[in-house]
Amino acid sequence: MDSHLYAIVEELPPAWRPPSAPSGPSVALTRVAGLTAVTSPVERTPAASAPALARHDTIVASLLHVGAVLPFRFGLVVATADLPGWIAAHAPSLRASLGQVRGCVEMDVRLLRLHCAHAVGLACPACAGGTPDADGLRAVGDRLIEQAGVARWRYRSAAGAQGNAAASVAFLVPRREVAAFLSRIAPVASRAQGIAVVPTGPWPPYSFAPPVDRLPLAPAAGLGGVRTAGGGAPAPRPRAADG
Repeated sequence: MDSHLYAIVEELPPAWRPPSAPSGPSVALTRVAGLTAVTSPVERTPAASAPALARHDTIVASLLHVGAVLPFRFGLVVATADLPGWIAAHAPSLRASLGQVRGCVEMDVRLLRLHCAHAVGLACPACAGGTPDADGLRAVGDRLIEQAGVARWRYRSAAGAQGNAAASVAFLVPRREVAAFLSRIAPVASRAQGIAVVPTGPWPPYSFAPPVDRLPLAPAAGLGGVRTAGGGAPAPRPRAADG
């Protein structure tokens, strides 16, 4: 039997219960050295179906208000018998990452091109002035970063993507400062030319969790491997720069 991981958490309230669902595997907790792994038992790496992905996101979202949460992308599987040793082997890196996100949530600010749904470099009569190029998008992103008043952020460019999605900036924001954060970036949104600035969140801090392939390999034999859907480590969100 294997364990499909949702997150590693600290300070999980005793009263926490996973969201109820009409179907799907049960949720189990494995506690090692002050860390708690939130998992489900599986016989094999689960398929990334729409219901399975939605259930994964719902369970991780239910952990948003615990002391600290490191969410994992869908598809991370560890042999159940090896899970305590896997947590113990990675505990230093996990604790360091938990310390960085403790008390925080992720706020994503999407930058969307206005006028039409064309990609950069294309033109049409409806947007004769052109659409914002990469430099213009990054300039808005830089203004957001300057005004946000937070230390950690990730800028992502959607260069080459069709439609009006162009770029986004993820911010790691203390829970109690979300309203103040939105107030600080509001002037940037109101003054952006040809770009819609759309805040979303709060979310679990996916953008600030370490990719599994960056964690140290378990030093002892018999601790088992890590399997992910698709055969590789979960890919981190692409980023052009970070703070």
